[in-house]
Amino acid sequence: MTRLGILLTSARPNRVGVHVSQWVHDAAPEGVEVDLIDLGELALPAFDEPHAPKAGQPRTTPHAEAWAQRIAALDALVILTPQYNGSYPGALKNAIDFLYAEWEGLPTLLIGYGWGAAGEVLPPLEALMRRVGADVVDTIGLGFREDLSVEGELCVQQPKAEQLQHAIERFTAEVPAKV
Repeated sequence: MTRLGILLTSARPNRVGVHVSQWVHDAAPEGVEVDLIDLGELALPAFDEPHAPKAGQPRTTPHAEAWAQRIAALDALVILTPQYNGSYPGALKNAIDFLYAEWEGLPTLLIGYGWGAAGEVLPPLEALMRRVGADVVDTIGLGFREDLSVEGELCVQQPKAEQLQHAIERFTAEVPAKV
């Protein structure tokens, strides 16, 4: 069984990402195990390990080890990010920086949402995820007014819905489940 992570990166109380995460969850075919990872609930502290993750040293904090295990258990990941002031949330950058080896080769779909279909946030996030070794398979930008309201009501245009479906089907067809 494919284990698909959906990473909800906004911790704001009025976030619309919850609605976007439901849209992604609903697109997952039967038999796909979905792990909704909410950075607002996870509440990782600012990076506090004594060594950079790239160094490959053992982790020293329980939260870093738990985070690493959760990502390592995934076969594929969808990162949902708002565009806040032209960038992604600090909590997302911090969560990415806690890990290194766990991102390597992980099939990842990036979905941004905001004004201008998140056109300012997706390119730097894609560059970051590629830098840490993730296999970024696609990006989808959802725009306020075109695809969702500022309150989170979804009205996603058909080409983007098909793009999501295609990416998830690719995950389930090409990604062997971990034993």
